[in-house]
Amino acid sequence: MLIVFCYNKNGDDMNKELLEELLTLALSTGADFAEIYYENRKRNNFNVTSSKLDNISSNISRGVGVRIFKDKEYFYSSSNIITPNYLRKMIRNLVKNIKDKSNKKVKLNSIENKSQLVKIPHHKFDNAMKKQILLEVDDKIRKTYKEVTQVAVSFLENSREFVVANSEGKYVKSNSCHTRYVCQVYTEKKGVKEKEFYSFGRSMGYEFLDEIDIIEKSLSTAKIAVEKLYAQDFKGGELPVVIAPGFGAVIFHEACGHGLEATSVAPKTSVFSNLKGRKIASDKVTLIDDGTIPGEWGSSVIDDEGETTKKNILIEKGILKNYLVDRFNESSMRQRRNGCGRRQSYNYAPTSRMSNTYLAPGNDTFEDMIKSIKLGVYCERMSGGSVNPATGDFNFAVDTAILIKDGKLTDRIKGITLIGNSLEVLKNVEMVSSDLVLSDGYCGSKSGMIHVTIGQPTIKISKILVGGK
Repeated sequence: MLIVFCYNKNGDDMNKELLEELLTLALSTGADFAEIYYENRKRNNFNVTSSKLDNISSNISRGVGVRIFKDKEYFYSSSNIITPNYLRKMIRNLVKNIKDKSNKKVKLNSIENKSQLVKIPHHKFDNAMKKQILLEVDDKIRKTYKEVTQVAVSFLENSREFVVANSEGKYVKSNSCHTRYVCQVYTEKKGVKEKEFYSFGRSMGYEFLDEIDIIEKSLSTAKIAVEKLYAQDFKGGELPVVIAPGFGAVIFHEACGHGLEATSVAPKTSVFSNLKGRKIASDKVTLIDDGTIPGEWGSSVIDDEGETTKKNILIEKGILKNYLVDRFNESSMRQRRNGCGRRQSYNYAPTSRMSNTYLAPGNDTFEDMIKSIKLGVYCERMSGGSVNPATGDFNFAVDTAILIKDGKLTDRIKGITLIGNSLEVLKNVEMVSSDLVLSDGYCGSKSGMIHVTIGQPTIKISKILVGGK
């Protein structure tokens, strides 16, 4: 069990009395709410490139963020200087934004310890073993595929301990631990160059290795990188598509998920802002955001506002049921916060963000999906994309794809993009299988870059504009 110690760089405790004093000061000019977030974070990367341990990088950061609310505004300040006197000075500058007065004194509750249990913390797994595993992967790939020109494999470690205290009396400490394996394979033949990417990340320590066959997954990644050398250009058009399980859900994350966050719903800049309770998708679509799934990349015991994470059903059988709501936006939206206040670090104020967002499984089969298509595309691995939350218009690159012809998977194709509108694509989800896969990733938004999981079973979309060459 990781234990949180809250201290400043001079070794003095940031104890309950000091936090109460600082929060009282934050309310002194009439703020409605005040919050202090303390964080101690460590990052390590182990990288093997060109068949050797290329580098080991390490970073430690520690700091405090202070946030105050007044009516429909909030003000935020942060610092990595966390001596009591400096924090008092920082807060005095922050509260100058508010011109009222208050004599309210903050009294914190007894501290709650809501920590994540880590079976094999990063420092308990020998560095020599990390190096050995990565070098073995590199060697296997290079010996198996002569077309491989470069292999880059890594272990990424990220752990933190944090405390949240606020003027409502909340006083809680917690931690998080993330471990990720990344494999990138580059290939070349007759001047044609390709690459393929794979990652597996979990919210846990090196016990995550029990859940993955690293050699098998890495060789599979290399195999696809080789096959892509022979991929054909494809003309495109409005076609049915089948999207593979796992990271294919990026289309829901971007085209739908961000539009359901209070960050865009509250100011009514989302296409979904006024659609709660209405049918916005086919009956096949049930979309869930669940920060409580044990060990998942986007999971946590509490969010970065100190709230217990929850399972939130966003869309149920096509009907919009819920939004992701943080502490700041709950009053204007008249919906209670639901454990989704997240941030990259103390440098960012938290806001509503996704955690583990996935499409619930259905009863259709992959075989029936393929057989039902005369001409279409199987999107095996999605890449990046963009969406306009105000209109719902999106485009996504498909990194790995296979042509579907006369009900069969045929040739690998390349240069594929999916172009459409959020509301349209939700209504065009025609079939959903039972093979749910969750995939790790990062999401950038107003409160920085955070760990998120996206997931789905294999799905068929009846029609969408497929861009090609």
